[in-house]
Amino acid sequence: MSAALRRNRARPASAAGAARGGVKVETEALVAGVIAGFIGGVFAVIVFGGKSAAIWANWEWGSWSIGMVSVVAVAVLGTVSAGFGYWRSRRLPGQEWRLALPWWKFTLDAIVVAVVHTALGALATALLLYVVQLAFRRLSIDPVSASIGCAIVVGLAAYMLYLAVSRLNTVNLSQRMFLFVGVGLLTAMATSTDPVWWRYQISVLGAYGNRPSISFNAILIAAGALVTTFALYVDRDIRNLHAAGVIRYRPAASVVSGLFIAMGVALAGIGFCPVNVSIVVHNTFAIGLSALFGILMLVSPIVLRGMPLPFFLATLGGLLLLALATWLFYGIGFLPLTNYELIAFGVLFAWITMFVRFLAALLDAREAAPAGETTETTETTGGSDAAAAQLPGSALPRTAPLPEHVPPRPATLPDPHDTGLQR
Repeated sequence: MSAALRRNRARPASAAGAARGGVKVETEALVAGVIAGFIGGVFAVIVFGGKSAAIWANWEWGSWSIGMVSVVAVAVLGTVSAGFGYWRSRRLPGQEWRLALPWWKFTLDAIVVAVVHTALGALATALLLYVVQLAFRRLSIDPVSASIGCAIVVGLAAYMLYLAVSRLNTVNLSQRMFLFVGVGLLTAMATSTDPVWWRYQISVLGAYGNRPSISFNAILIAAGALVTTFALYVDRDIRNLHAAGVIRYRPAASVVSGLFIAMGVALAGIGFCPVNVSIVVHNTFAIGLSALFGILMLVSPIVLRGMPLPFFLATLGGLLLLALATWLFYGIGFLPLTNYELIAFGVLFAWITMFVRFLAALLDAREAAPAGETTETTETTGGSDAAAAQLPGSALPRTAPLPEHVPPRPATLPDPHDTGLQR
């Protein structure tokens, strides 16, 4: 039996195992959602204390709303649900590589993934309930209905967070990373106490020392930690492509993942040291982040030899755009600093998105390759007919090959021309 045929016969078993794993994940996520919803409902009953509550209200301690209770419960219970789900999924198909990580790296990876996903869940919960409050203005809900509503929101959030972290790959992680940074930055811009912050630079959003500034800096720190986790997934994908003969050079995974880790440290440093603390240190981290990204784009045609040509052409286009923006800002002073920062962030996000999409496409093509080989492999027992069928330009055989175990031929066969009618 050929290797291709053995692979084909092994696929149904692996598909069945993946299906069973999916059912198991759904069941565990449902249990996590029910438990989180129950705890969230009990927490709401205690907090409301038999009093009616608004759907959304200003964040003031002592005046609890459904939104505030739900966001607090999602922040706590969602982190537990996401962390447990990420830990439980380490043995699922496609996630086994995390078992080989050192314990400290696996723990840091799980914490960062859980915190970032929970932050997205909390932001989505706050946005949802804020919009609902706009639809039901001046509405005050009785404590029983308010507690049930909190339980439903918290349970649904925990359920979705469990599922989100259980099926994580490089593309999904990059999308959620950009969503986290984008939503966080827009929230910081919209809630800033300085309505004309854009006259200075984006970093000034973290320099006021109030709640929006603290949130802005925390988002940068969490995003930097997430970039280091993202580097683990990129390292795994590049190593797989090198083993498959797609990426030519062995050090490619270490170089690219190392640059991503350094970029994550620089991004977190921007949040740790706002411009009002030390503008020199802050600018060092900011310039370092830009320089590291530029180095990554410059070395990619050499390090990532084997990637498709359109990827390198797009990389060249991004470099030219960055060079043009740098000249317009530093050279002739045409661009404001905020515009230059937005262009740089846009190129960064676009390049990383394109990069991980190409990695995913190459990995999918590699996994689909064995299926194509089975169409070119035919098992025969020898003979001129089988050999002639494989020669180029020869006619196809008229009959299919017989199976290995042929039943014995009957001694007497009916006449195929005998209709059974008497003339």
